Amino acid sequence: MKAIETWNLSHNELHESFQKNCEFLKFRVRGNTWEPITRWLKLDSRIFRDTTNKARITLCDIESLGEIYNYRSIRWRAKKITPITINFVNKSIKNILRKLPILKDLAFELEITLYKDTSTHDEKFISIVIPARNEEGNRELLIYALNKLKQITQKKEIIFVEGNSKDNTYTMLKNLKKDFSNDFKIMLLKQTSKGKKNAVVEGFNMSSGDTLAIIDSDLTVDIDDSINAIIQASRNENILINCSRTIFPMEKDAMRWANYIGNRCFAILLSIIINNPVSDSLCGTKVFSRKFFNFMKDNGSWESRIDPFGDFTIIFEAAKNDIRILNYPVRYYARKSGAPNISRWIDGLKLLKVCWFYLISDI
Repeated sequence: MKAIETWNLSHNELHESFQKNCEFLKFRVRGNTWEPITRWLKLDSRIFRDTTNKARITLCDIESLGEIYNYRSIRWRAKKITPITINFVNKSIKNILRKLPILKDLAFELEITLYKDTSTHDEKFISIVIPARNEEGNRELLIYALNKLKQITQKKEIIFVEGNSKDNTYTMLKNLKKDFSNDFKIMLLKQTSKGKKNAVVEGFNMSSGDTLAIIDSDLTVDIDDSINAIIQASRNENILINCSRTIFPMEKDAMRWANYIGNRCFAILLSIIINNPVSDSLCGTKVFSRKFFNFMKDNGSWESRIDPFGDFTIIFEAAKNDIRILNYPVRYYARKSGAPNISRWIDGLKLLKVCWFYLISDI
């Protein structure tokens, strides 16, 4: 979709852009630093004449008009750092520069994307994938969670994906499937490869829902919060709900100190790269639409193995595909059984590689 250049718009053209009822709108505006300079160079200012020839439309003006016409801002990004064409600079370097703090705020040209708010209360079919590895000790928590999930009135399916457990997780899940089969559709898959990302991929590839949710089987995220996030996400297909464990105080020993620091650093880095606040980069509970899932399937990112958990891929691809990323506060508890299935340093380096890939890309 081609962006509308606001510096050439008339009054009627600006309003008509919002009245066409498009699903998405993109506008380009001059950065706040450059907007007056570009007009002054053309002597198009009240300093030099009685009235001006062109409108002065800023990012704030577009966001305000969007609200008036029922459009929601997804994000803005720098498109041109300076008015000078710098073809001699490598494209990857330019992509990095456009994302850097201060530089992007001082950029010559900014692009903002908005989507038409089509929130609905229609009943959506919900698919919930629960990857599980070495979670036999969390049987009672899973029973409690499944009973809680009955509260969701929409049609739903639960997809357990068991992967490479060293205990009796598969047998335990098989029994749960039998016990709850009269309450909702439950599927149990044995993972064919390794890693959480692969487990989630295999689960959703079997899903049928309009709204897709991931819930970790350790249930350290409060199940009531997860259910509320799912219900809210089912009302709008153009949002990704990224649950955040770091907004409210978490239970003691819920997250190791080094993991917490790493998570916060990654959250800051992701926020810079996509220019959208992310308060928790690695919370396992995420909810999104079939529409967004199809975007990732079509461009190949869904099957990519570069990301060990899939959390970063989902966040980056949401930004890339004009899906609004929303932080949803959840309560976070210490594990009742088992140990985290994460290698702090090795997986951390893999996640840095994912960040680098998107930092140099045109996201």
